Amino acid sequence: MFWKKDKGGAKVTDEGEARKERKATPKDLMIEQIDAVEPGKEITYKLGEIYVKPYITIVHNVQGKKFTVYQDGKDEAGNPSGGRGKFWDANNSREIASWIIERSGTLYQG
Repeated sequence: MFWKKDKGGAKVTDEGEARKERKATPKDLMIEQIDAVEPGKEITYKLGEIYVKPYITIVHNVQGKKFTVYQDGKDEAGNPSGGRGKFWDANNSREIASWIIERSGTLYQG
């Protein structure tokens, strides 16, 4: 409908309708990080300051559901306290990333 034909008969689009590449969102990047975790390994994120248990650890399982999500509090120094508890199991990294992004989570590098 909005196509023009050049003299050779090939269809070309209007100049203003050039296709733009989709940029990766923070959620897309987090999904990639979670999916890149090898089986048996884990990755930790820190939620926003308002959370009592701000550390979320995602373990890539060898058996069962693909991921197990743990929640952990912080010690006096502001680091994970080590008393983490199981939060939920999931097969989909997208739902985990969505949950973390909604709570202002970022990768924890501790």
